[in-house]
Amino acid sequence: MKHIDEQIEQLKKMTQTAKNVDLARALEVSPKTIQSWKTREKIPEDIFIKAKRVAETGAITPKGYIALQLFDIEVSAGHGALVEKEEESSAMVFSERYIRHELGFNPNDIFLMPIRGDSMSPTLKNQSIVMVNRVDGFSTDGVYVFRYDGQLMVKRLQFLPGGIKVVSDNTAYEAWELSKEDLKGTDFEIIGEVVWSGQRM
Repeated sequence: MKHIDEQIEQLKKMTQTAKNVDLARALEVSPKTIQSWKTREKIPEDIFIKAKRVAETGAITPKGYIALQLFDIEVSAGHGALVEKEEESSAMVFSERYIRHELGFNPNDIFLMPIRGDSMSPTLKNQSIVMVNRVDGFSTDGVYVFRYDGQLMVKRLQFLPGGIKVVSDNTAYEAWELSKEDLKGTDFEIIGEVVWSGQRM
């Protein structure tokens, strides 16, 4: 048995689970995350800490709720933050019915990220948590998380005949444009559309 398989079995014993899907639920991650551990042959250290807490408290996501992935990288709502890693750090629990029926999205396509900066204020305040629906591209104007030239940003994107207009809701920041040529010649990728946000008052 590989070392990674032994570690997963150890996690199952700690959380008193038998299947990967049950382990994922206990640790508040997606089953795909467990598969990624096996592929990379590495499990983040905080997962063992979480498993120990589950073993001590019996804290498992209640039925009807789902733990959404929360990535520890901050998405910039200012001038952009360099992408260094996108490791999951923890999770937040939401009603599955709320996500599926109220918001209208598949929970498997949703993840959470913190943002920093004030360029999207008042829509998104500094240190807000945004819920992002993964998409391959975009067909309507809206607020999106995207990667541009090695930076991860959240901005309002608008279609133009010749490209995309990038708009900040804070009027202190000027809008800028990306032509179709710019989009083809640079590192540009739509990560997902912002569909919900949570923030302190």
